[in-house]
Amino acid sequence: MCSISRGKLSTVLKSTSSCIFENLAYEEHIFRTHNVAQNGEILLMWSNRPAVVIGRHQNPWIEVNIPYANKNNIQIVRRHSGGGTVYHDLGNLNISLLTTHAQHCRPKNLKFISDALNQQFSVKIVPNKRDDMELHPGERKCSGTAARIARGQAYHHLTLLVGADLQVLSKSLKSPWRDKIESNATRSVRAPAVGFLKQDDANANVEQSKLAIVEAYRKLFEESHIKTVNVAEEVKKNAEISKIFDELKAWKWIYGKSPKFQYSRENKSIIEVKDGLVLDTNQQFSPDL
Repeated sequence: MCSISRGKLSTVLKSTSSCIFENLAYEEHIFRTHNVAQNGEILLMWSNRPAVVIGRHQNPWIEVNIPYANKNNIQIVRRHSGGGTVYHDLGNLNISLLTTHAQHCRPKNLKFISDALNQQFSVKIVPNKRDDMELHPGERKCSGTAARIARGQAYHHLTLLVGADLQVLSKSLKSPWRDKIESNATRSVRAPAVGFLKQDDANANVEQSKLAIVEAYRKLFEESHIKTVNVAEEVKKNAEISKIFDELKAWKWIYGKSPKFQYSRENKSIIEVKDGLVLDTNQQFSPDL
């Protein structure tokens, strides 16, 4: 466990947006422009409409049931941080903690979050060695974690399943092409069991979870401020955020960023794919080719 010392200054930012692209663009903008050493740490929180979010070094054709996602209006998104694939919806709370690299400490973050939720609800949340959080008994994963570190700063962001449709979650993360692709892309480690807070406490909800975490977070600092942010407006009026937003939505980022891979067709022939394009044709890859 990293050492826990009381910080001087922090800001809690509550996004009003439920758009995954807006929220990730805003998070990335803060990471690039906010000087933590001078202006204090940040806790950013939001919830999204249904989305499957893959890690920076992953392959969506391996990680996502793309036909199911498209049919059910589930966004497919690639984030800037590494790690595995997660499912978001409005029953999930996204938590992002921006610190200096020196203060970056996932176990510390998971401890104060799990302690706050265990006190707020009749649940037992336990961080594990993978820096995920589980509901006990049953070791049901209720939170996945990832991080990004650059230029002396870091963010640790995580999901928190408060209420969830596990059937939709499971179907969204079950690619029909997973076993037909050979790649060095990071593959998600599937949890043996998945859970959400409402399973153990029917009174658990996203808003109360947010309040409990914010209260615990603010106690870690001498001074802390809370701000509600209209992220949709920030995207519109800030050229830098708008640019990141457009990049996140682009096919080139979501699919083309995938590491080089091989796809085995039903007729045993092999398709070589680089940057999302079939080699020698520059055609966008599709398993139906």
